[in-house]
Amino acid sequence: MTPDEIAAHLTEATGAVERSDVAHGEVSVWVPNDKWVEVATHLRDCGRCHFDLPTFLTAVDLEEQGFEVVLHMYSVRRQHHVNVKTQLARDEPRLPTLSGVWNGLNWCERETWELFGIDFTGHPNQVKLLLPVEFEGFPLRKDFLLMTREAKEWPGLKEPAEVEH
Repeated sequence: MTPDEIAAHLTEATGAVERSDVAHGEVSVWVPNDKWVEVATHLRDCGRCHFDLPTFLTAVDLEEQGFEVVLHMYSVRRQHHVNVKTQLARDEPRLPTLSGVWNGLNWCERETWELFGIDFTGHPNQVKLLLPVEFEGFPLRKDFLLMTREAKEWPGLKEPAEVEH
């Protein structure tokens, strides 16, 4: 299937595609939050698409527009890709888990929760994966304040005027 055919098929089969875009040979489709699990399940179960490999799930901080969660799927048999995206409000980012559709997304969702603060409702083990338990905040959010550091001189550093030519 071509990227355009994938978008058309998903639109027809699920009725959930709000918009689509093709770039670099891959199609991205945007779906509403309440259709997230339905679309993912269709991608897994549809014999025509045969998307059998979720390669990653992550998020993008769009600042005032909230967050965009991205699920990238690949069909090993058909050798095509699709990105399924949905947008979440910044004040209470929440999305149903896909770990019941693909067990392998369990850790991707944990990482996304830990780094962006997106709650995956129904997730069986939403605990920290990478950061220390006592770590506070979500470090991949654009509004996350970095800790200040004391600037130290680099050993052997010279100002441009001090360098001999």
